[in-house]
Amino acid sequence: MINLHDTIKAITIIVVFLAAGCANTPDTNEDVIVESDHLIQITQEQFDSYNMKIGEVVMHNFDNEVICNGYISAPANGIAQISAHISGIADRIDCSLGDEVKKGQILASLSSTELIRLQQNLIETSAKLMRLKADYERSNALLKENIGSKKEFIAIESEYKAVSARYQSLKLQLELLSLNVAKIENGELYSVLPIVAPIDGYITNINVVLGQAIDEQKALVEIVDINKLQLQLSIFESDVRYLKAGQDVKFNSLGEENGIHSAKLISVGKTIDMESMTILCTAEIIADDTGSFVNRSYIEAKIIVDQKSAAALPSEAIIKSGEDYYVFVVDKTENQMYFLRKEKVNIGNSLNGYTEIIGGGKLSKVVTNGVYNLN
Repeated sequence: MINLHDTIKAITIIVVFLAAGCANTPDTNEDVIVESDHLIQITQEQFDSYNMKIGEVVMHNFDNEVICNGYISAPANGIAQISAHISGIADRIDCSLGDEVKKGQILASLSSTELIRLQQNLIETSAKLMRLKADYERSNALLKENIGSKKEFIAIESEYKAVSARYQSLKLQLELLSLNVAKIENGELYSVLPIVAPIDGYITNINVVLGQAIDEQKALVEIVDINKLQLQLSIFESDVRYLKAGQDVKFNSLGEENGIHSAKLISVGKTIDMESMTILCTAEIIADDTGSFVNRSYIEAKIIVDQKSAAALPSEAIIKSGEDYYVFVVDKTENQMYFLRKEKVNIGNSLNGYTEIIGGGKLSKVVTNGVYNLN
């Protein structure tokens, strides 16, 4: 006769085992990475979905660099501070900040009583010089014929030379103001003084307004020739011994997201700035887009002091675990399955997406993409 109690107990045990079996059944819809015998096993589908790629160690160039800061600056022959050279009143302003100007272009004009006085003196002195020149030549001819008095000749000669010197002085003063002296001598006087650009470049500062009284020392306009801009680099004393003229420089402006620009080191300073404890070095910008640079803007730079070729892998192929670095190597493939081995590596420099692998010349079949899905 069947015992009802034993039957219920048996049924209960069977139900429990079935429930446990159902609970441990994996969800076939989830990706499962299986690790067995220290090998990571992934399917072809997982390999493709993780965008994995297999590569090997390659030779890559790595730069040894001196990192520094600095600023963009115009050299002495690439910047002009323009003043009037005489006092006057600002009559016109024909330029604006940022304007591109050419050498000889009129930037502003001044009305000046001093200008009128200079032109008047030149005309009067020129007329007097012509008269004295005739007297001098006549007296000199008479003296040669023993007719004239030597004392009279010396007096005329002295006055002639003095007036000639005054004429030359006035002429040079007016030429310094960029005025046509021949035109003035013909009676065509300038009513205002034109302020002209001495170099090609861009207007970076205007220090004058209409009607303002101007003295001869006041700087009115600043022009910078951006084609002559260069880098002023602050180098720590400990790094200067690695530098020499001709080394390549890579730089970018602070906050600049795109673009690395090129320059060439042209001089290494010989004096330490006691405030910053750095030495100032100069680099010439080598670029076609100099229009994007701004005078006195700060930059970050790297001076390439030497270069070496070394075994390397893409940086994304390397993962860090604790203090060590690892890559994943394909140990074998079977039945649309990949078996990966985690291998420790020693790394060196990193540059342009590649990292040096020290002693890793024999590595092959390395997973170079998608490895963070395995970590």
